[in-house]
Amino acid sequence: MQHLSAFILVLSLLILSSASCSEDNVDELKELELSHNEMTLEVGEKSIIQVTQAPSVSAPVIWSSNDETVIDVFHGNVTALASGTANVTATMGEYSATCVVTVPERSYEMVWEENFDGNSLNPDNWTYEVNGSGGGNQELQYYTDRTDNLRVEDGLLTIEARKEEYSGKQYTSARIVSKNKKDFTYGKVEVRLKVPKGRGTWPAFWMLGYGGWPQAGEIDIMEHVGYDPNTFHCALHTANKNGMNGQNMHGSQSLDEPAADNWHIITMEWVEKEFMGYDRIHIYVDGVKTKTFGETAQLQDSGDWPFNDPFYFIINLAIGGTWGGAHGVDDSMFENPVLFQVDYIKVYQLQ
Repeated sequence: MQHLSAFILVLSLLILSSASCSEDNVDELKELELSHNEMTLEVGEKSIIQVTQAPSVSAPVIWSSNDETVIDVFHGNVTALASGTANVTATMGEYSATCVVTVPERSYEMVWEENFDGNSLNPDNWTYEVNGSGGGNQELQYYTDRTDNLRVEDGLLTIEARKEEYSGKQYTSARIVSKNKKDFTYGKVEVRLKVPKGRGTWPAFWMLGYGGWPQAGEIDIMEHVGYDPNTFHCALHTANKNGMNGQNMHGSQSLDEPAADNWHIITMEWVEKEFMGYDRIHIYVDGVKTKTFGETAQLQDSGDWPFNDPFYFIINLAIGGTWGGAHGVDDSMFENPVLFQVDYIKVYQLQ
């Protein structure tokens, strides 16, 4: 009987030990683990995150990114879309695990800057456009080269629109271009500016390609219309997608207060072959992304991506026009100076 009791005791201990191991295995299987807890990718780079341990549940693995502008994920295949940080999460039922993916900022060096120093416009960089042709948009102003309409002082470029009769027009303003003087292909453009108040104003900071419009392309880095005071706009115009047919690619960003109340920094990143061998153009307002415009094979084939040649700058303040004047012009705004001001323009290119 003593031998039988000892045998039963040993057997009981073995059963308990086995049960304990079984419970430990179940606990282990309740954890969801990934092949990476963190990862660093360059923009456009791809990688794979795999599930290395999964819980004993019948639920499928669901992948997600908490910032799809930075990281795209599909069945664990991740693609870096833009600089920033995003959490890629795998979920199975009530269990989840996360990999933190960091996409570092691109490394740029400044290649040109315009700080509007001195007391006159630098003729090495800019040319006045003097005309009353309406800018192709039925604008109401006459563009002049007078200091009444454009001044450089205190480190600022100031364009002033005025209500006055001039060469058959009821308003005057100014428009300058860097054509044949300063042009760029790809890189980052940063401008600090302050738009005017008033219904009927239409300030813009934009770029044109050389050649006929719209085939040569247009990049509207910043446009603002006074009747929509809290919104900045951006757009691309091409041969088949342009303002004449209403098919231009465009984006907008709404602010909590009128844009004219503060200075703003508008940024464009124009990156060659950034994603899957195609170019992309990103627009930001005060560091917040407004829009990404992406090249595709279809756009290439249709002639709707001319953005791989030199483009030059245009700065102007229009009054009225097909867009700026869509709700009329409020002449009472001219009781105070109507000013479009630019502090600086900086151009960077990838190192």
